[in-house]
Formats: sequence, structure tokens, C-alpha cells
Amino acid sequence: MVLKPTRERQIMSVWSISTVLHLIDAIAIAIAQGYMLVRARLTSHPSPVIRLAAARDAASWDARLLERELAVFRLQRERLPAKQRPHYTPVHRLEILQIMRLREWSAAETARRFVLHPNSVRQWLKQLRTAGTSSHLFTGPVWNRVHDAVRWTVHELRRLCPEPEVGTRTIARHIVRAAVQISRSSVQRILREEPPKRRSVKPAMVPPEGVESYHLLAPQTTNRVWQIDMMELRILWFRFTFAALMDGFSRKLLRLKVFNGTPATAHMVRLVRSAVRSFGKPRFLICDHGGQFAGRFTATIETDGITVVKGKVRQPSFNGKIERLFRTLRIWLRLAVLPISVRPLQQRMNQYLDWYNEHRPHASLGGRTPDEAWNGIELPEPIPIRATDPDEIVVQVRRRSYRDDPALPILTIRMDRKEAA
Repeated sequence: MVLKPTRERQIMSVWSISTVLHLIDAIAIAIAQGYMLVRARLTSHPSPVIRLAAARDAASWDARLLERELAVFRLQRERLPAKQRPHYTPVHRLEILQIMRLREWSAAETARRFVLHPNSVRQWLKQLRTAGTSSHLFTGPVWNRVHDAVRWTVHELRRLCPEPEVGTRTIARHIVRAAVQISRSSVQRILREEPPKRRSVKPAMVPPEGVESYHLLAPQTTNRVWQIDMMELRILWFRFTFAALMDGFSRKLLRLKVFNGTPATAHMVRLVRSAVRSFGKPRFLICDHGGQFAGRFTATIETDGITVVKGKVRQPSFNGKIERLFRTLRIWLRLAVLPISVRPLQQRMNQYLDWYNEHRPHASLGGRTPDEAWNGIELPEPIPIRATDPDEIVVQVRRRSYRDDPALPILTIRMDRKEAA
């Protein structure tokens, strides 16, 4: 009969194994420290032969440690997909070819050690033989590099606006508004770098049959085409409806009305007529096939001299400017603390309307705000600022909250050029 070990015996067994392992580690550490001490003493030995042997031993030890260090970096690079691995700069490529010649490696061995494809190494060698010093392996002065002041501005805007809805395109718009030329791709590249220190093609909006698109979806003047639509929002167990009326040319938000529940046709008619009294009468009004925009709405609005145009069913792109407004509005609503009654909620919507028209730039307007497009204000021509400019660039970036709402930012960028002494 075999007796099972008691709990005390198991604990003693584990303790004994742990003690032996700690003892082995202590002995190994003592031996290593003694070896290092002896090797350090041998480097100062009076005999040159012993000093040379000690120096050779130290160099061999450092080489082995360096090889282990490089193996860690090589393994980290191998784990990345080929398209996600960082590219070698021209200076690094030339350095790799020099190491290849000095070590007498083949293209395959060089590619294995630097985690490359052998054809890449062969292509570098071919370019070096054919083009010589004019090859891209030899770097010249970067004449179109973005100035460090602009690069700092990009990082500063990202720091001040870490919200995901403030993307690289929005950052580029704000910098262009400061009369500095920069593209979205340049902003993306700068954000991937240390601070200084493909855009998808959207399908064209197809107008309904028999309607000319150039004067409806792309009006050339203000007050020619208006767009109207509604959006539903639930706050706790309360349901509200937002009705928006926008100018198609300037994207100026003319009205943003809050209703408790679902509004009727009479509410939409009053909304349009109140905007007409304030801004004048448009030529066309674009809407969808909602029940509020049925025959009674169309007949009433057309008696006022406004032509009502409706897109195809299930074609939101025809009223896409309003849909894009609702997307921006939903992002703000997720961040804002909203009341649950109509009157204070309408006050918040009026605040959002003012911010949208006065301080939000649009890419379709060339970086202008809706108010600037409505009033015909043109932005100054942006100019490139390169790193080769001799003048000193002083940049000031500031973020303020519109009417104490942190979700409605106002960005101010000021650049001053000081002539070099």
C-alpha cells in the first residue's frame, strides 16, 4: 500500500527545490562576477601577451552580447508583415551595402540578416552600379521639407484636440486657414514622426432623372438651393426630433429646430417661412419623401415661389450635405451633457448653430467657414514654409471653448516671420 505524501511533506519538498535553485543561481552569479573581476585584472597585467588575450576575450564577449541584441531586433522586425515594416532610409541602404562588401556576404545572407527580400538588395546594387552617386542611395539636401514650425503646429493641434473626430483633414484645414500650405498626407506623415524636435474616392452623387445636377447639388451662389431634413434623438425615455435647414452653396445652417416627438407638416412650413423672412427666398428646396414633406408641404411651399425637389427613394446622397451635418451633430451630442426638456435643448442647439456657422471650416469650401462663404470672404493664399527658409518662424496655437462648451473648440493659429539677423 502506497501512502500519499502529506501536505507538510509536499511543502518541504517544494521548499527544498526552491532552496536548491536559489543556491545554484547564487553560485552562478558568484562565478560570473569572479570571471569578470579576473578579466578586468588581466587587462592591466604587465605581460603584453596576457593583456592582448584579455582584450581579445573582452571583444569576443561584447560581440556575443551584441549578436544577441541584434537577434532581438531582427525577430521583432520579422514578426511584422512585410508591408508594415519600416523602410530603410537611403543612408541605411548605403550602410547595408557597405557592410555586405566588408563582410563578403551574399545578397541572400544580407537579406536574411536585415530582414529584407534578396531582390531588394540586388536592386540596390544595380542602382549603385548604374547611377553611381546620382542614385537615390545618396541623399541630397531636402529642399521641400516642411518647416519645423509647421511640424510643431501639427503636433500641437493634435495635443490640443485629441478627439477622434478632429482628424488629419481637419488639422490641415485649420493650418490652411492660417495661410500656410499643407496637405492631409503631410499632416499624416508628420504625426508619425517625433515632434520637433489613400484617400478613398467617394462615388459621385447621382441626381434624379430629369434634373440637372450642376445647379442643385453644386450651386454657384447663395440662396439658390436650400436643403431640409430631420433627425431623431432619444435622451433617456424622451424622444426629440431635430429639423435642419441649410444653404446648399455656403453650407450655412439657417435653422436648427427641436421638436418634442414628431413634427407635422405645418411645423416644417413655418420653419421654411421663418428662414425666408430672415435670409430671403431660394429658388429650389431639396427634401426627401418623409410624411412631413408630402403633397400639402409641396403645394404650400410652391405657392411661395419655391420649387420643391425630391430625390429618389433610398438615395440619401442627394441630400448629402444635411446628412453630413447630422453626422457632425451626433458626434457633438455624444460628448455634450444635454437637458431633457425642449426649451433648454433648443438653447444648446442655437449655440451649436452659431459655432457651426462661425468656426467650423469645410473642405468643400476651401477651408472657409459657412459664414465666410455666405459673405463672400476669401482666405489668404497659403504659402509653403520650408526648412530651408532663412527667417525665424514664431507660431502660437491656442484652443478655446465656444461659450464654455469644451466639445465646441475654437482653434487660433498665428504665425509671425522674423527676418534673420
